Amino acid sequence: MHIYNFWSWPTQLIDDFRQWRLVRKALKEEEVKQGFASFRYELRIDNIGRIYTVINIPEELYPYEKRDMVWPWMLEQLRELDDILMRVRLNDLVYPEVTKLEDAPAYLVVLTPSTDSLSLGKFFRWLFNCGVTFFTIYLINAIVSSSTGNSIIGHFLSLF
Repeated sequence: MHIYNFWSWPTQLIDDFRQWRLVRKALKEEEVKQGFASFRYELRIDNIGRIYTVINIPEELYPYEKRDMVWPWMLEQLRELDDILMRVRLNDLVYPEVTKLEDAPAYLVVLTPSTDSLSLGKFFRWLFNCGVTFFTIYLINAIVSSSTGNSIIGHFLSLF
């Protein structure tokens, strides 16, 4: 059993927001734009700070019998992208999501800052834990108040 940390989710949310702002600010710098221009696939940036590109599979890897060679080739392309991100110091701040495009022999690579704390499930769990915490404090306060005639704060102040 561990003690519930009341501030864990809000601090994670603030950290994710800070990372997003840092990435968004870095994407506007000229050095980063030049680093992205050196990648052989065009890296695009959208308004919310995501970096994306489409990586086309070469024709020699199209046949069905060579489909096992596509993913290692794709990983090599991602290594090159990671080298560029390392040069512009963004490799620790953005995380890739690679999805195969339907109807095309290509992959969509989207690099986004961490958004793990942005979920309704985590928010509702935090809200439920806050409710349980405040209800427990209210219940303890009611018990202390009925037995001593003072609230919790008044009881602790009378000890000193």
